[in-house]
Amino acid sequence: MGDSNPDSLNDTTRRSRAKHPVSSATVPCLTILCHPDPRRLGEQVLLAGLLVGKAVSVSRLGPAFAQPDGATAARPLEDSHVSRTPLQITSARSGATFTLTGPRGEATVDGQPLDGSETVVRERLARGVVILLGGHVLLLLHQTCSPGYHPIEGIVGHSDAIALVRQEIAAVAASDIPVLVRGETGTGKELVARAVHEQSRRARHEYVAVNMATLASSVAVSTLFGHGKGAFTGAQQRHAGLFERASGGTLFLDEIGATPLVVQPMLLRAIESGTILPLGEEVARPVDVRLVAATDADLEHDVEDGTFRAALLHRLAGYEIRVPPLRERRDDIPRLFVALLEAETARTAGEAAGGDRPRVPVDLMIRLVGHPLPGNVRQLRNVVRQIALASAGLAELVTTAGVERLLDGGLEPPAARPAAASSPPPGRGSSVSDEALLAALEESDWSPARAATRLGLATSTLHDLMQRRGIRRASDLSDEDLLAAHRSLNGDVGAMASRLRVSPRALLLALKSRRIV
Repeated sequence: MGDSNPDSLNDTTRRSRAKHPVSSATVPCLTILCHPDPRRLGEQVLLAGLLVGKAVSVSRLGPAFAQPDGATAARPLEDSHVSRTPLQITSARSGATFTLTGPRGEATVDGQPLDGSETVVRERLARGVVILLGGHVLLLLHQTCSPGYHPIEGIVGHSDAIALVRQEIAAVAASDIPVLVRGETGTGKELVARAVHEQSRRARHEYVAVNMATLASSVAVSTLFGHGKGAFTGAQQRHAGLFERASGGTLFLDEIGATPLVVQPMLLRAIESGTILPLGEEVARPVDVRLVAATDADLEHDVEDGTFRAALLHRLAGYEIRVPPLRERRDDIPRLFVALLEAETARTAGEAAGGDRPRVPVDLMIRLVGHPLPGNVRQLRNVVRQIALASAGLAELVTTAGVERLLDGGLEPPAARPAAASSPPPGRGSSVSDEALLAALEESDWSPARAATRLGLATSTLHDLMQRRGIRRASDLSDEDLLAAHRSLNGDVGAMASRLRVSPRALLLALKSRRIV
């Protein structure tokens, strides 16, 4: 079912990245998070001078900001609330130093009023430093690879994290290899799946989507693969399943981790053979379908638990695209906010997007860029929807009790993990030191999937690192090791896992498969 040759994919990837390279060298950058003129949200200026020891002055009169896609001419902040006397930013050995040369109270750095000078350490710079000037203009000082802008419809943002996603889409679209899109809830995984389809040669054919979590075992086989006449009571005519409907195009399997166990071997067979066997029929039917799957689940954990087939995971993950959470792309929050607000206004009021925009309160944007937003773009969309309804016809957006509930309540963010800027880029596992690898495994209870997430790596890359550096997994342990630990610790799996330095779940699976417990 499509091209599953890794060499073919690698060639495609190399060609795409040669055309749209992402440099590993970062440059300091200022992004406008909030401005009295809402059209200026998202404008940037690169501060290359900081790299060579030059001071950068930020005031009403300079430097000049512009949208990264070149849609606007470069111009200074030009807001009367911002002083003409500049805020000086200089590089320091430990990070960056901010020096206020104007009136006291003119600037705050990460919420703290600046009085004289303050040095911000590199760890804070990696996450991004929020600067408020004159109480009305909000800036984010952060690092960027300055990769350029290659638009894909529906994928909003200019951050390095989302630029990498665009390049991954371009890399894999030309191939028919299956794609697994991974990311937290609400990050936009289906948008990425659709973009893969629309950038491919299959774009003129069907894009069919199904949420596997909604398919009960009793109907999943018929829904996916179809059924013949008389296959079961009530089957009065032949029914084409989703694979046949998507033939020539793309089939998107959302929430793939929820696929019923009975369906998983059939799905694996369809991927491997390029054929399906409808329920009640005896002759397999060929189908030409490109599969894209998505999940926010830890599929490697599910494999260890026996609820997901390892062979199916390996087939689906012919190419993995990780969609970053919003907390890793804070400079995109104002851009997304504006795009969502325009879409919501057009939807509810029937107005064309791009007209006069209401002003965005600086306090609201400070709140948004400082919030973990565990629901990601979906949560931000709900916030924008509440604000748009409450602010219809007003010159400035207003918040409501509903917005406060959306920001104060809800889910906690996933377990803390390093920000994107401080994590090794995907595909660069060799830059991870032994100490960092072991620390990530220990903090993740020796689960390779969770450790990979902490390090910003694909799980397959982390498995390769473990093998190359001699770090064993539960499946690598000998029967003698397992029996000795089991006897000495009276079968306490948690204690055994701690001593053997492996995942408790994987250890239990190994014990059961070898009939030790």
